[in-house]
Amino acid sequence: MKIDRIEVRFVEAELDQPFGWSQRWTNTRSLVVLKVFTDHGIVGWGETYGSLESVAAIASVARLAIGENPENISQIWHKIHRATFQSHMYTGAAVMAASAIDTALHDILGKSTGKPVAEVMGGRLHDSIAVYATGLYYVDNYALPTHLEEAAGYVEQGFTGMKMKVGALSLKEDADRVRATRKAIGPDVRLMFDANESYDPSSALTFANMVADQDITWFEEPCASRDFVANKMVQEKSPIPISGGESLSTRWEFAPRFAERTFDIVQPDICGVGGPSEMHRVGLMAQAFGIKFNPHFWGTGISFAAALHALALQPIGQIGQTNIPYQNESVLEFDQTPHPVRENLTSPFFTQSNSRVEVPTAPGLGIEIDEDVLARFTKGEPVIVDTAVTSQPFF
Repeated sequence: MKIDRIEVRFVEAELDQPFGWSQRWTNTRSLVVLKVFTDHGIVGWGETYGSLESVAAIASVARLAIGENPENISQIWHKIHRATFQSHMYTGAAVMAASAIDTALHDILGKSTGKPVAEVMGGRLHDSIAVYATGLYYVDNYALPTHLEEAAGYVEQGFTGMKMKVGALSLKEDADRVRATRKAIGPDVRLMFDANESYDPSSALTFANMVADQDITWFEEPCASRDFVANKMVQEKSPIPISGGESLSTRWEFAPRFAERTFDIVQPDICGVGGPSEMHRVGLMAQAFGIKFNPHFWGTGISFAAALHALALQPIGQIGQTNIPYQNESVLEFDQTPHPVRENLTSPFFTQSNSRVEVPTAPGLGIEIDEDVLARFTKGEPVIVDTAVTSQPFF
């Protein structure tokens, strides 16, 4: 079996109402979707983040997979890595392409063998994955009543944890929002907040101390993820555990963070870390270092299914009789913000029960893609890749 064609397209949907976080507001949701074709008629799906302008660069990297046997997942992953490796740092388009291709290859391998991805990756340890709700962005000109109504809704749906945004308002205003949220959801639901890299160390520590009495499970991305010194300063002095890593790629970027214990919790994203293969490797590294592993998610059912499969192989953090989410068992982000593509693209549409989602059991990723929906949200023309690289690519 050979890979004979890869289709790369930019997908974007407009929102009925914009929402914001510390850095900006958005009125769209977007991603890049890859469809990998084989000469046996089996196709695999992957996705990553990017823009319309990045499609050509991602397609250029995808040429490295043309002509390869899709069952040789590790060989293809390392081929891309060797071709784009610069001082232990991927270029942006390269790691995004590698992540999506790796997901698609796992989908193909599962379909060709009649097994779900978790089985072809080595066999699942978990049949379901603990999740928490991500939402609680700034909406309606920072209206608090809307925010609190949304938080209460997650409790009613059965979520045992949720994450809110901070960093766009003054420290006092955001601290008041955290206190109001805690009051609205009660003492038994986990509460986390995410600053999206908006603080300097001094402000981050001031804020952490202002809300330390609100039983916060983690403080996400207080400072820029690649700023070792700033995050370490916060991690050493914060009364709240510090998390980060959604923008980091491959084990080589995570390795120094593990060695220095920059974060108490790491949150790689399967769309940018290097796909299911690298997600699993980083997860095992986290376990070895005694660092909690709670991946980030902001895509559609394609990457959510891939993340579920990868986490099905993640051992608990410490040896014990029971799996306890947040304590020794990983929890996966379950984005609840509006996303017209995610809400329509895949079947089944994933739902949670008691804050857990079942790992798919059908072959491959275990999802079906509605290609009419995909076409409807496609912007620009898809790029078709059907010729292999004959020389070292330049990025």
